Parts: sequence; C-alpha cells; structure tokens
Amino acid sequence: MRRLSLRLTALVMAALLVTSVAAGCSKAPVTTPTTQAPTAEKRFKIGVSVATMQESVYSFMKKAIEEQAAKDGVDIVWVSADNKEEKQLGDVENLLSQGIQALVLHSVNTGAAANLVAKAKAKNVPVVAMDRLPENTSDVALYVTADSKKVGQEQARYLADKLGGKGKVIILEGEAGNGVARDITAGNKEVLSQHPGIQIVADQAHKSWARDLAMATVENVLTKEKNDIQGILANNSGMAMGAVQALKKRGLAGKVLVIGSDADLDACQSIIAGELTADVDKKPIELGLASYRAALALARGQAVNGDTAVGSVKVQLTPIQLIDKANVDTMTYRWPELKK
Repeated sequence: MRRLSLRLTALVMAALLVTSVAAGCSKAPVTTPTTQAPTAEKRFKIGVSVATMQESVYSFMKKAIEEQAAKDGVDIVWVSADNKEEKQLGDVENLLSQGIQALVLHSVNTGAAANLVAKAKAKNVPVVAMDRLPENTSDVALYVTADSKKVGQEQARYLADKLGGKGKVIILEGEAGNGVARDITAGNKEVLSQHPGIQIVADQAHKSWARDLAMATVENVLTKEKNDIQGILANNSGMAMGAVQALKKRGLAGKVLVIGSDADLDACQSIIAGELTADVDKKPIELGLASYRAALALARGQAVNGDTAVGSVKVQLTPIQLIDKANVDTMTYRWPELKK
C-alpha cells in the first residue's frame, strides 16, 4: 500500500513538471507597438495679385517672396493686373478658384478694391493688403505698408530745408483715387503748409503713375510759370524721372530740386549724375517678405499683429530711407551696378 502511494505521488509530480515546462515554452506573443508615420505639414498655396510689374520694386518683391516660399515649402501664384482694374478682378477670381489659403493684394485702385476683398471673404480666404489699403472695407486681415504719409513727409522736409522755406513747387501724384498716392501727397502738403514761403503751383494726378504723363505735366507748368519752378515732389521714381526729362529739355536738370519715391535704378543713377536730387527707398524686399509672412501665418490659422491701425484694420509698418548723393551708395544692396 505504501509503495502504491509513493508511485502515485511520483506520477503526479511528473505530470506537474511537464505542465510547468509546457507553460514556460508557450509564452504569449510579444506585441510591438506600431509607430505611425508623422503626417507631413499641409502644403499651402498663397495668391499674390499686384497692380503692376512696371516698376522694378515689384520684381524685387516677387523674387524675395518666391525664394522664401520655396524654403518654406509654400506655393506662390503671382499675377499682375497691368494697372487694369478689370484684369485684377479676373485675376483674383482665378486665384480663388485655385484654392489659395491666403491672398496678398496690391490694388490697382484702392477705391474700388473692396469688391475684391469681399470675394475673398466669401471663400473664407484672408486678405493681406500690400502697400495699398482697399477702402470702404474692414475685412482686410492686415495692411502691410512702408507708411506712405511718412514718405511724403520725408520728401517735403528735405525739399523745404534745401529751398530754405521758399519757392514754387509742383506735386506729381499717382493714380487718382489711389490710397498710397493720396497719403504721400497728404504728407507732402502737411509739411509744406508749415512753410508760408513755399507755394504749390500745380498738384496733378497721373493715370497708371505714368512717366510720360508726368513729363507732360512738368513741361506745361514750366511753360505757364516761365521756368520759375524751384522744386518738384513725385509720388514715385518713374514720375520723378519724367520730371527730370522735362527739365533736361530746358537746361534745368540739377537746378530744380526733384525728389521721388521707390529708388529705382535709373533714379539712383540720376542722383549720382546730379540730375535727380533725392528719392525714398521703401525697401521693397522687407515690404514683400512682411506681407508674405503675414499671409502664411493667416493660412495656418495664426493671429497677426500690427503696429497701429486704420479704423479696425491692423497695420504693420516697414522701414523707409531717404536717399541722396551722400548715401546713394547704400543702394548697392539692390543695384550692384552702382558700384561700377
């Protein structure tokens, strides 16, 4: 009986040992957590509608924006309206149909551009106004500008100082109804009004900011005033150079003070030659990049901030610099040709 009991105990122990070994050999499969591949950032598309590519400043803006966008992996669709309102309307509609996430708008006519902003708003596309603020709308997300009124003030201060507060002056304005033209001229007049000895004998707007039209204006005023003109203020470099051409015809280049805005290449060369007196560098690279960065932030759903405001529209200001013969060499950052 005792032997039987011992045998049963041995059999039970053996069975337990086999069961234990089997359990040890049949471990549960180890599961490795799967790592999901990171989702690539959405590729944004930003539309840029400019009034014109006529002036070289816009070529600098385009190059700077496209180079930065390439680094950021952003698609830029750039269109020029050739200073035609109806073309800009079609341009903006086309950009919106392409699924852009933000629009940089440089208006042909700021007085008529509210319709363009409304079309963008209807598509939930935020608008950054570059250099020109559409009027009669509060739906612009941000206005990026070189402070046009300050440009006009700087021009007029320089002129008034050079003239000793006395003389007859012509103001050459850009497109009628254009906000930038109006603001530069307002800055001119604000400063000149502080000098009773300075008389504004002509203040004329020019379609498309055209050089040839500005030249004709100056020729007409010179005839009327019998060449008795001491200074000319122009809303842009092109019109300033039109004034220089008119003065050359009468042997007055370098004798009548002429000040422009934009600091185009031929304007800077004319300063070196002693024909154009001064110009204002609105630093188009900084202006263009600030507009692009704001548009990209808005496309990403981020907030943008301004330095000041026009009504309810936030305004971001970019720097300017008055250029004359003493510092025209600083413009080689844009015009390497000036080193020659």
